Amino acid sequence: MSIGSSNHQPSGSPSDSPSDSIDITPLSDPGRRRHARTARRAFGPRRIRNTALTAALALVALGSLPALVHLVPEDNSQAVAQAPAAPAAAPLAPQTSQEAVDLGDGTTLAAWELVGDQKVFTLTLAPKKHTTTDGMIKDGLSVNGTIPAPTIRVNEGDKLKLIVDNKMKEGSAIHWHGMDLPNEQDGVPGITQRTIRPGTQHIYEWTAISTGTHWYHSHMGGDQEGRGVFGALIVVPAVNDIPSDRDYTLIFSDGALGFVINGKSFPSTTRLAARVGERVRIRLIGAGPEMIHSVHLHLGFFEVVAQDGNRLPQPFKADTQLLGVGQTFDIVWVPTRTGAWMLHCHIFSHSETSAGMTGMVTLVDVAEANPVTVPHVPGVGDTEAARPAGRIDFESGV
Repeated sequence: MSIGSSNHQPSGSPSDSPSDSIDITPLSDPGRRRHARTARRAFGPRRIRNTALTAALALVALGSLPALVHLVPEDNSQAVAQAPAAPAAAPLAPQTSQEAVDLGDGTTLAAWELVGDQKVFTLTLAPKKHTTTDGMIKDGLSVNGTIPAPTIRVNEGDKLKLIVDNKMKEGSAIHWHGMDLPNEQDGVPGITQRTIRPGTQHIYEWTAISTGTHWYHSHMGGDQEGRGVFGALIVVPAVNDIPSDRDYTLIFSDGALGFVINGKSFPSTTRLAARVGERVRIRLIGAGPEMIHSVHLHLGFFEVVAQDGNRLPQPFKADTQLLGVGQTFDIVWVPTRTGAWMLHCHIFSHSETSAGMTGMVTLVDVAEANPVTVPHVPGVGDTEAARPAGRIDFESGV
């Protein structure tokens, strides 16, 4: 290979002959010829091959970096073969169905199947003997066998078909609270539709465009709603969702079931899990049908980031949030210490008696921070680990 000339000849098979070393004789400068002899002695013919890398090393010794333009290998057989590029991953097949799933907060994700371009949900309304806590059985009304009704979680822009099958002994209708949809799909009997008579079905069809935390419920005077015909309706935005490590929904209800969160009274409410330093998103929904609740979370403060599905332009910090009938709030809480931290209605007749906590109460069990994702802050998260079950000993200060 000749560095000083652009008229290169193939070098042929590798050999130990001097012709296999770098040919610098066309370089006329005597100083460069001396550097070339030094390069031959330093590198040797076996180490200097027809490659850009070794030629570049020689150029450093020669002080002739502008000659890099001539470093294209002359013999393609000497070039290092590059592995072929990995084939592009096949795109994921679109989801065509969803099974019912326990969401870990006392609610269940609604099942659906894709038919054409619509996500199809079937919601069956039926009577149910419902246990709110040990020894307390109520005459409830379930949707798909659960109280509260399953959470309908869809994406912004999804086309929905919702089949409501009434197996109750009374008429009903379902209102999609907070949704922007055609008037005839609004779910108000006697106004936008006929009542869904016992033993019949009604089909609602609309496109999910109202993003955020909403809910759905019966629109028949409040008694059905108070017995369990209510559930979360979440439309996930295409962009700019609220970031979080955990995502929980708590529905506060005060009808015939008593004072309950997600259909249960403490200590039968579902305990939530979190770690120190995590962003815990809690969707608060006021299902009523009659009362306002003052939602308080122990350990510092949370940030109120959305109301009725709409992100607040100016989120604010609080430790208590008033929750009216029909309202929703999204709060984000970052726990700073381990332990069993209480979330409850601060109207004490809704959450406490002389015998202890009851009704609208649940606990967040906060464990140590994940060392991989959350750095330790001295003095933060250093209390005794949360206890997994049992009554809280308030006198001990846990």
